[in-house]
Parts: sequence; structure tokens; C-alpha cells
Amino acid sequence: MTDNATITARVEEAQPWIVEQRRKIHRHPEKSGQEVLTSALVQKRLAELGVEVRTGFHKTGVAGIIRGALPGRTIGLRFDMDALEMQELTDHEYRSTVPGMMHACGHDGHTAMGLGVAKVLSGMKDSIHGTIKLVFQPAEEDAQSGGGAQYMIHDGVLKDPDVEMMLGMHLWPDLPLGSVGTRPGALMAGSDPFIITIKGKGGHASMPHTTIDPVVAGSYIVTALQSIVARNIDPFAQAVVTVGVFNGGTRYNVIPETATIQGTVRSFDEDVRLKLRDRVIEVATKTAEALGAHAEVDYRLTYPPLINDRGVYEQAKASIIDMLGEENYAEVPKPAPGGEDFAFFAKAVPSAFMFLGYKKAGEVPVQPHNPYYNFDEAALGVGVRVFVRAALDLARGG
Repeated sequence: MTDNATITARVEEAQPWIVEQRRKIHRHPEKSGQEVLTSALVQKRLAELGVEVRTGFHKTGVAGIIRGALPGRTIGLRFDMDALEMQELTDHEYRSTVPGMMHACGHDGHTAMGLGVAKVLSGMKDSIHGTIKLVFQPAEEDAQSGGGAQYMIHDGVLKDPDVEMMLGMHLWPDLPLGSVGTRPGALMAGSDPFIITIKGKGGHASMPHTTIDPVVAGSYIVTALQSIVARNIDPFAQAVVTVGVFNGGTRYNVIPETATIQGTVRSFDEDVRLKLRDRVIEVATKTAEALGAHAEVDYRLTYPPLINDRGVYEQAKASIIDMLGEENYAEVPKPAPGGEDFAFFAKAVPSAFMFLGYKKAGEVPVQPHNPYYNFDEAALGVGVRVFVRAALDLARGG
């Protein structure tokens, strides 16, 4: 068994290289599904480390395979690669060089950690049990198209050798630097967007009796949607229905033909998730009908709830404590409302997802999806140490 001191020494030696990779990726952010440069960099670095490289997973996805000399399990580690379509407003020297694109969710750090894991493990093959499969995933942010995870699975990323367990990690602003946290069961929400198109009958604003007003119908729909969680979902369950967009009309004195509503639904249980879908559709269509209008609902089941397997969670927790000490393990008290398509991996094989802290004492970190987003790069080494320890432990069998 490789001891923690050896892992820590190897990670500390690799830390400047890991930071260098992160900054290269940060300078060249790429849209979901178009991670061509990032994918090429990952393939090049893995090949330089002597890691077996496979491609052909949802266009830009990459798998790196590290085969140990000792018998054991095949463990998958996932690292997402895509950036966000937003303008970076930071002033650090490695800021984005691509107008309107930036790494504002830490995926540059995740990919760099994946390369760091490859650098450490590629020099330890004689002491590795089983196989470690590094999965570099595109399009995590592209919920509208279903995310990249399920398509990589469809393309066989979990096969040959078959992944038996999976681990993932996300940089997390609410946990202290140096800590890693997780929890059993639901860790992140199912995230399902909807678009409601309300069709009425337009006309002059002074003669509403000759029209069917889609704006009024839409207003009632927005109000009625808020009753779904309050009156249809068990109070001990958790769910959110939020309307973020309401568009209707072009002039103050014209009643339009149509109006549209866009929103999102978050849930932490698959049965609750499906009930919410059915009720949103029913409430929207029936409310519109009662007011003489017609509503069409485009409701997309995109990212399911991310559910940590109890057994993998227990083993990951033990590895975190072993590597970082009990004082640096954070038991996450409740699920996070954000969506994460690692959930598809967690549905395919027993898995655990973890949160990597980077909050410094006395500081208020910038939240993800913000144009000023950045994180303390010291967290990357912590994440790599935990990934390596947990992967070795799981592959060995505990």
C-alpha cells in the first residue's frame, strides 16, 4: 500500500506543473461540446506521461487508462473540461484570451487535477491494484442538450475495462481551503428546464373583450406553478419551481398573440422529479384552458439528482480522513440545489461525488458563474491527493 507521505511528496513536486496546466486551460476556454484545444492538451499530456489514451467519446471526450501491476478493481475518475459563455472581468495574468468565454465554474481546475492525478499515478504503476480510468468529459454545462456524461457512457467510456465504481469532485466556495466534503444519498439536485408557450388571440389593448390575453393567462400560470411544491410535494421532501423568464408583447397598447415562460425545476428524488414534471404540464395547460388560451409545455428531463452510493461514500470518506485528517473532512449537511451531470455516472455505477474547499479564513469567495470568479490554486494539490488516495483504496478493495 502506498503511504500518504509518498503521495503527498509526489503531489507537491507536481504542484507547479498542475498550476501551469490549469492556467493554460484557463487562457483558452471553450464552449460546451467544442473543447477541441482542451481535449488536445489532455491527450498530449497523457501521452507524455505514458498513459494509454482513448478518444471518440462524445466528440471531444478523452479517457486515460492506467493499469496497475496488481489485481484489483477498475475505478473511474471524472474531470469536466468546458467553460461558460460569459466575459471574464478579472485582471490576473492568465485571464481568458477568448472574448465572451471564461472558466467561471472551476472546470479548468478539475481538468488540471485530472492531469495531476495522471502524473502522480503514472509513476506508481507497480504499486497500483487494478486499473484507474481517467474520464475527461465535455459539455457538463450544456444541460439543454443533456450534458456530456450520458453521451460518453453511450459511447462506451465505462467499458473495456468495465468501470466498477466512479469518483468525481467539484471546487466548492463554501468549504474551507484544505478540506473536502461529501454526504451519502442526494448531494446535488435534479435540474430540469421548461418552456411554456401560451397562445391567445391578439388585439387592441382598449378592447380586451375581443381578445384572449396570453399575458394574463401566463400571469395566472406563474402564480399557479408556485402551488405545486406547497400543495403537491411532501413537506419533508425538497423541491424548487422557479420562473426566470416571462416574455409577452411588443407595445403597451397591443395585446399579443403569444407569451412565453421559461423556468427550472430542482428536486432530489426521482419519484418527486417525475411528479413535478407531470404537475407543471397539467397546471400550465389547464390554467391556460380555463382562461380560453392554449399552452404548450416543452419540459426536459435533463440532469437527474446526483445520488451518492452509501458504500462508495463510506470508502471515499475514509480515504479523505486518512489523507487530510478528520479535521479537514466536511460532512455536507444538505444537498446543493445546483445540477451536475456526474449524476448519470452515479446512475450507471456505484459512485461518490465530493466538494473541494477553497475558502480562506476571513475572505468571502466569489461564487461560480460570476465574471470575477477565481479560486486558490493551492486547492488543486489537495484535490489530487484525495483523488489518488481514494482511487488507490477503492481499486485495492477498501
